[in-house]
Amino acid sequence: MEELAIALAVLSASLLTMGFLYRRFGRAAPDVPRICHAAAAIALVIGIVNVITGVAHSVAVASLAFNEPEYGSLQVLRFTTGLMLVYSGAMAAALYRAIALGRGPAIAIAAAAALLFEIYLLFLLELPGTGGTVPPMLGGWTVYLMCLAAAGVTSIRNADRPRVSSDAHP
Repeated sequence: MEELAIALAVLSASLLTMGFLYRRFGRAAPDVPRICHAAAAIALVIGIVNVITGVAHSVAVASLAFNEPEYGSLQVLRFTTGLMLVYSGAMAAALYRAIALGRGPAIAIAAAAALLFEIYLLFLLELPGTGGTVPPMLGGWTVYLMCLAAAGVTSIRNADRPRVSSDAHP
């Protein structure tokens, strides 16, 4: 029951933060489609959470690895999980500004990194010892990936239309 309360608190804080960021991105670039703002807000929040979680996971795995007599496939998988968390989170957090501005190449790169992590999570789903942490992460990354897909389609459709760039200097 305590874990559920923590999960709900984190989810509530994340949703409030995403809502705040969505509005902020919308005011900063009103000519960019709203789905790009939503994808950027999700990217920033999920990116920061994944980097922090990945570093904490890697530290915990390293401390466990020093106590085990030999390395096996499970230890390699644990190290890979920490690195994948850091990589996917860093990519999402690094690209949020370009996503918020509707830049097609940045959306494509973010979608590729998110898809890679999504496939990795699907691979982990059937393995024993995941402790039930994969399905919630899979849900969040699926929503992020769907927002990126919609933002990508929207940016391709709007590529032919001239628009005023909000980051241009007069």
